[in-house]
Amino acid sequence: MSKGVQEMIDRLIEIAARALDVAPATLSADTVFAKHRNWDSFAALALVYGIEEAYGVLLGYGALGAAKTLGEVADLVQARLSLK
Repeated sequence: MSKGVQEMIDRLIEIAARALDVAPATLSADTVFAKHRNWDSFAALALVYGIEEAYGVLLGYGALGAAKTLGEVADLVQARLSLK
């Protein structure tokens, strides 16, 4: 994994931790966020907003729903950034 990818995953973990109201150390690239005990529509909105704020890309709920893990969310963000 490249340094840039790892940095993105680390940043997404921070964003997800705020959205889920947990410590970042409890999350990883393999975390299935939609199965997390704190996952709800507010957490989804916070995750979408955090990604938009950090990277300037908007992931809709459909795209977010297609991703199962934070690593897959990182792939989506990278794909959107490459389109800019």
